[in-house]
Amino acid sequence: MTVRAIDFVVVHVADMDRAVSFYRDTLGIPINEDGVHEVWTELDTSPVTVALFRNPDSAGSNASIALAVDDVAASAEVFRAAGRDVVLEPIDTPVCHMAAVRDLDGNTLILHQRKDGTAG
Repeated sequence: MTVRAIDFVVVHVADMDRAVSFYRDTLGIPINEDGVHEVWTELDTSPVTVALFRNPDSAGSNASIALAVDDVAASAEVFRAAGRDVVLEPIDTPVCHMAAVRDLDGNTLILHQRKDGTAG
């Protein structure tokens, strides 16, 4: 497995409207209008995107780092073979493949592969 770049960082929030208002209006970070969904909002923080994820159960937990990899399923197997937890089995979305694993301290790492081949 080779990490090519950090694709995005996820911040878990309890209330999306409140979080968007804080990041956009208080901090002055523009919203990436192409990245707005019911439970997901991307901030325009190039070169690495910060994404707000509405998940009341994990709001306030550590942010998750999305690592760009060449093969999500194979990378998840590297973690599994090392005895690490795969907390989200590989899934496909309209724009990417991803899985979630835990590092040695239990922090979430997202294994991420964009379908258009870009990274970072």
